[in-house]
Amino acid sequence: MLSALETKNIFSSIIPTERILSDEQSLLTYGKDWLTDFTPQAALVLLPESALEVQTIIKLANQNKIAIVPSGGRTGLSGGATACNGEVVLSLERMNKILAVNRAERTLTCQAGVVTERVQLRAAEEGLYFPIDFASKGSSQIGGNIATNAGGIRVIRYGMLREWVIGLTVVTGSGELLQLNGSLIKNQSGYDLKQLMIGSEGTLGVIVEAILGLTSPPRDSMRFLCGLPSAQAALALLEKTRDSFAMVNVFEYFDSTSLQKVTLHHKLPQPFSQSFVGYALVEVEGDSQGLATQVEELLSKAAEAGDVNDAIIGLSTKQAQDLLRYRELISETLSAMHTIHKNDISVPPSAIPGFLDAFTLKLKEAYPDFEAAIFGHIGDGNLHINILKPQSLTDSDFYASCHQADSLLFKIVKDFSGSISAEHGVGLLKRDFLHFCRADSEIAIMKGIKAVFDPTGILNPGKIFS
Repeated sequence: MLSALETKNIFSSIIPTERILSDEQSLLTYGKDWLTDFTPQAALVLLPESALEVQTIIKLANQNKIAIVPSGGRTGLSGGATACNGEVVLSLERMNKILAVNRAERTLTCQAGVVTERVQLRAAEEGLYFPIDFASKGSSQIGGNIATNAGGIRVIRYGMLREWVIGLTVVTGSGELLQLNGSLIKNQSGYDLKQLMIGSEGTLGVIVEAILGLTSPPRDSMRFLCGLPSAQAALALLEKTRDSFAMVNVFEYFDSTSLQKVTLHHKLPQPFSQSFVGYALVEVEGDSQGLATQVEELLSKAAEAGDVNDAIIGLSTKQAQDLLRYRELISETLSAMHTIHKNDISVPPSAIPGFLDAFTLKLKEAYPDFEAAIFGHIGDGNLHINILKPQSLTDSDFYASCHQADSLLFKIVKDFSGSISAEHGVGLLKRDFLHFCRADSEIAIMKGIKAVFDPTGILNPGKIFS
């Protein structure tokens, strides 16, 4: 294995030394994502500024058998951007230019290091809309979003990011520069390699540019928060909401533990005079005239059916934003208040109540001291399960117990025909559990695809599968 100095000398022939970082703080900062389960051990950090530099870096890495970990905004939660074994981190943060907006085609072309919120704002300047939205939009980067096929709170209306990627420019693990699909809407000329790159977690290629689809901004919308007697009630409310409104933009669920943590940490008022089993944050779209009346009629029907205990309608922009905070602040709050083991699973939406019942029962039986905070995108079947560390356990003992508990959780996920990762990716965290939702034959095919795009195995080694 090459020393850090030898590795630095190899890459200093193509990028200036000021864009090669080797100090301890940089290695710690760039060497990991938001997941704290794994300790970073990066050798160097490279900061390229062009696709050509990325291509040359990958070719040199191949020649010298140097492992590369692609890195974006490092907001991932699966260890997918963590360098644990002396890899070189390839940060795309300096490749942050928005290159073009085409209003006629409704596309935006940008480099991979552009922060997600900048794409949203640039689209808005043109009177258009980029609909992928999540709490980390202010720091996550488009390349990383695409590499993990990011979702967020508006998937129920707009789908995953995969639906909004028109074309990609990618450097493969062998150093080939591929321009995939361009800005074509229709292109049935063989296999769609672009789709393989989306969600590949940096194991097949490094995304350097993207052409993204844009759409019209939402029309008038209304947001409301409901207190619910059960998860089954949330499903019934979802059905009624879809029957009443053609456009359901958001349908989010969170439990009483999640709400309690948010109100305590941020000193927010309790939304209701009493606590409920769960809560649904809903946003619907329609014509401004009569929208409030339609919402009131929906909530009245839901209350009569016993699906809603209480509700608050955001009648002003501020009220609507305040309601959103109860949901948006959950992840940040839990991370600030607790050591957490996070899981991001999906099951068919109709299976959520049964899944939650089964998981809650098993968790109490096996780990009675564990507290769980559960929230997620119930409209698309995605739940974020956060296990909070008891004060009586050390971090190492807690994580060891959690990894044992993962087997219990994923067995239940499998029983409900679900996935061990809905939108965060497999990374390091779930690599050893992939068999719970993928057949051996599928995994073998994935490894075969990996070998085609990255024959020397230098790109993000050890991620998804070992």
